[in-house]
Amino acid sequence: MAGQIYFSGLASGLDSDGIIAQLMAIERAPITRLQERISGLEEQREAVQSIRRALLTLYNRARDLSLGTVFDQLAATSSQDDVLAVELSGQNPARGSFVVQVTSLASATVGTSSHYLGQAIDPNAALDSAGFSLAPTSGTFTINGTEISIDVTTDSLNDVIARINANTNVTAAFSATTNKISLTNTDPADTDIINLGASADTSNFLESARLIGATQTGTPTTLESTVNVAVVNPGETLDNIFGAGVVTAGTFQINGTTVTITDPSTETLYDVLNAINTSDANVTASFDATTDTIRVVSDTLGSRTIDFTDGTSGFLAAAYLDTATQTAGTDAQFSVDGQAMTRNTNTITDAIGGLSFTLLSAGTSTITVTEDYDATMEGVTEFVDAYNTAVQTMYDELAEDGDLENDLSIRMFESYLRSTIFGRPTGVIGDYQSLADIGITTGETFQRDVLSMLEVDEGTLRAALESDRDAVESIFVNAAEDGIADLFETYLQDVTSATGFLQSRAGANGTISSQIDSLNDRIEAMERRLEMKEARLRRQFTQMEVALAQYESLSSFLASRFAAMEQE
Repeated sequence: MAGQIYFSGLASGLDSDGIIAQLMAIERAPITRLQERISGLEEQREAVQSIRRALLTLYNRARDLSLGTVFDQLAATSSQDDVLAVELSGQNPARGSFVVQVTSLASATVGTSSHYLGQAIDPNAALDSAGFSLAPTSGTFTINGTEISIDVTTDSLNDVIARINANTNVTAAFSATTNKISLTNTDPADTDIINLGASADTSNFLESARLIGATQTGTPTTLESTVNVAVVNPGETLDNIFGAGVVTAGTFQINGTTVTITDPSTETLYDVLNAINTSDANVTASFDATTDTIRVVSDTLGSRTIDFTDGTSGFLAAAYLDTATQTAGTDAQFSVDGQAMTRNTNTITDAIGGLSFTLLSAGTSTITVTEDYDATMEGVTEFVDAYNTAVQTMYDELAEDGDLENDLSIRMFESYLRSTIFGRPTGVIGDYQSLADIGITTGETFQRDVLSMLEVDEGTLRAALESDRDAVESIFVNAAEDGIADLFETYLQDVTSATGFLQSRAGANGTISSQIDSLNDRIEAMERRLEMKEARLRRQFTQMEVALAQYESLSSFLASRFAAMEQE
């Protein structure tokens, strides 16, 4: 023990540590037995909890059957999946067939800038100050093998166009309306490809003119700038795009929702578009680099136009959205069994009770709502599987080597389930009286002394459901409340509840846990007594060693005195 000095066998030569250890091992035997009892109780607790989990699953599957969520399953199908998609969406959906003819889909209103955003190109100004978004560089470029030289500080776009027209078999032109450059074979019948660029080119004019990669079509062959040659960069600040002071700090409104611009010198066009999209304006705004415009699409389908109201910022005017070109959306037009309908959406939820269908294209489709036998069979099979798992779990734990061997309470639960599952409810209707009648049996190899699992003959079960689904349901749930699922639900609710028998036995505060706590308390008290006893033994052995040492010292003294006396 701490604070004590202990010497083992210094005087006696005995292995006092070993002797004490053996004595304490004998004294610890009762603790070991208690620990073994605790280990057995813990295994019992886990076994009971395992049974409770299995029975709780069975209870839930029985409850599914009793609530009608298994036997009241319906399926909705569309005869033409490319015309419309359908799904169940409400209680008590209408059963039968419904012919839906789709005339047109609902579409969204689209508003676009009435003019491109980039500054107009000045064809008479020197190229380096004409307004190209990708600044041209001096040097040479090649068209159809002919090299053209330019100096961006002195040549204008008109100069370059005149040079192309005079030295190649291609006619170049610039459109101030679209801010694009076009090239056309001079010969009206020439459909040859216009070859652009060469490895020796030193000017980027063709890239700056947005001609590289342009589609070539027609007779004669023609191509045009892929985008506005002065297309704006939406990642630049508003001041750089529109010019300082054109857009100011302030607000504008879309569909009555206010959007705020704080600082045009730091906010980009992308920032403004994001502010629009995250607002409650119910629109999606984007920048179209091909047309150099802003495109605003209504999130709500239908013919309603988008309301643009410029406020104090001047942004809508600068982006040509105050005069936006709007293509109004349209309402969906369709009919159900000949009754014409219109909606401002393609997802229809109020035309057929309990059904939702989405219009996909013009055409005719028949919606059919019928019993979903597959879903019902799945629910019944899940119930059977849960039963098999529950009885197998109890059977294993009750076996000779099980943790709950011959436990009478658990044996009672197992017996109840096995006797009830094969019963004949009095509340059944129709020709089906038992599980065996609908294809649920223990198979062909039933042995009374062996646990047999239930098997589902899917063909027999489906035939019974198609023949008389209500009769099949009554075996599990009926008005007399003596169906198999009825009885299981009532019985297992008490057994598996938070205050039921199994939980009161194996729960955190259950009887088994109380037993374990009590045994641990006993072990703790015994450990304290053993510590005291070990300390007492060590003191006794120490005292013995001291006494022996004193005796040996005295003996040596006396021996020396006797020897001295003999010499005198």
